[in-house]
Parts: sequence; C-alpha cells; structure tokens
Amino acid sequence: MFEDLVKKVSPVPLDDVVHFSRASEWITKMELKASPRDDKPVDAYVVMPFEGMGIFYYTIPRELEFGAHIDGRRPVLTDRLRFFKLNYCMDGRVEVFMRGKGKYAYLDKGMVGFDENDPQVLLTFRKEYYQGFGLYFNFELMSESDRTTLSYYGITKEACMKLIEREKECFLGNASQEFRLIVEDLAKGIEDRSLDLPRARMQSTRLLYLLLHEDVEPLRKSEYTTSGQRKIAEDAKKRILQDLSIHLTAEELAEELHCTAPALKMYFRKVYGVPIYTFLQNVRLQKAEEDLRKTRKNIADLAEEAGYSNPSKFCALFKKTYGVTPTEYRRLHT
Repeated sequence: MFEDLVKKVSPVPLDDVVHFSRASEWITKMELKASPRDDKPVDAYVVMPFEGMGIFYYTIPRELEFGAHIDGRRPVLTDRLRFFKLNYCMDGRVEVFMRGKGKYAYLDKGMVGFDENDPQVLLTFRKEYYQGFGLYFNFELMSESDRTTLSYYGITKEACMKLIEREKECFLGNASQEFRLIVEDLAKGIEDRSLDLPRARMQSTRLLYLLLHEDVEPLRKSEYTTSGQRKIAEDAKKRILQDLSIHLTAEELAEELHCTAPALKMYFRKVYGVPIYTFLQNVRLQKAEEDLRKTRKNIADLAEEAGYSNPSKFCALFKKTYGVTPTEYRRLHT
C-alpha cells in the first residue's frame, strides 16, 4: 500500500500532517497539512503503478509550502531514500528545492522538472491556485519484475542519472503535446475514479520514455535562486502586504532589505513569476474585490485602503480586470 511506502521512507512521523483514505480500488486520497497547526488541509491523490512508484495529482487553492514541518532535518540520502522526481505544472507556479544544486527551481504552466531528491523535499506553491502532477519513484524499492518491465523501454536508474547529470543535477524543460495529453488522461482518470492499474502502468511508462528519450525540450536558460535570494523576495512580499495603502518604491524596499533595486526586482520575479509592480497591482485589486463582496464600504474608501488614491483610476482598472465596474460587481456578488 502507498501509505506503508510513505511511512517507510519518511524521516519524520507523518500522522499529524497527512491523513490517508481510499478514493477507489487503485487511488489513495491524502489530506495534506503544511504543518500540524494548519487547519486548511488540501487533497492529493496517489496511484501506485509499480512498486516503489507513485503518481501524484493535486490541486492547491492557496499559496502554500509543504515539507516545512521537517524543520530542516534532512535525512542522509541512501539508495533506499533517493527518489527520482518528475514534476509537471499544469497550472500556476511551483518552487522545488533542488538537492544537487542546493538552490530553488521554478516551474510555470507546461514545464517539467526532473531531479533526484529525498522524499520530503520542499514544494512551495507560489500562486493562489496550483494544479500539478508528479511521478516519484525509487528503483531500489521496486520488484525485480517491475524493474525488468521498465528496462525494456530504456527506463533504468542509469538512464535517469545520465539525464540529470547531463543537465548539471536537475532537468527543466517544456512538455510536448504528447506528454501533456498523457498527463491530462491520468488526471481525468483520477478525477472521475476510472483510472485502473493497467492504464496507470502504461501511461506512467510512456511519460518516462518520452522524458528519457528527449521528447521534452530542455530550457535554454534555467533560472534558480539561492536561499538568501529567496528570503529577500519573501521579505519584500511581507513588507508589501503589511499595508497596501503605502506606496513603496523598489528602491525604498531594496534599501530596507539591504540590496540593490535591480537585484530585488530580479529575485522577486524569479520567485513569484511577476514583477513587483504587477504583483502589487494584483493583490490590491484582490483586496478591493474581497471588500466589495464582504463589506459595505463606499467605493472611494475601499479604493484608498487598497492603495488607490484616485477612485476614477481605480474603477477603470477594476473594470479592465473584472469586466464590470466596482458598483456592478458588488450588485452581482452580494
């Protein structure tokens, strides 16, 4: 069972952050918490096509970090703990800690990441909505017959290591149309509970064959951040969200964070996928949209609290984004 495999390879107890249940004969449902205190668990679904291999499918409705509950206690990697991990971003943006580089990589919609990592590697979902697919496997935990079956298609530990080492310890690329269609088929099978073992085996084998036989185009230029650069971007975001009515320039933010404005802009875009200005505009509009639904504040006050001193400009921008004026939006949603 998948639950037994997870507990077998986990370096820390999982009872307070993961709850397992059966969704169908072949599909396991996991309720995941970012920490024991997290009161809003999210659902993930897992299928085991082979021993030592899991197909993961999840939809994350908020920005979230998984793996933080380990508190930095990384296990010493042995052959029993090393997993090859294929991540595919269907929508949103995900940050993956790359063990080999000691850095963070970013996957946007349509991108594939492949590396070797420990089972509890950090995954941080950097947008309010994320839909993703993962294929995690360990050849040492597979049966001899399963390893033999995969080897017929050139799917071996040596082939996986060759790809990772060729790409300097991790692979980032853009999925082909065929790759995307296979993922969509697996996701649909999990959603409607129709996915069975033969189909899961066939499709997971096809994905790995495509990956290892260069059907996934490598990125010409991969972007990573260090832990220090990542922290600067996160601190900038926290500072921005403290008070949306305050108009801080990138230069002022950079001075507070002890870096240059060009460096701050670069780190922020790498981590969150958008420039600081775009991020600020989005969160201000989101706050205004929420206030329109949940409060009776007048439009001018609501706009000012969201950081817009000119109500007319706010109304024009709101209509451009949501298709209706703030007054019409409130009428439609209250």
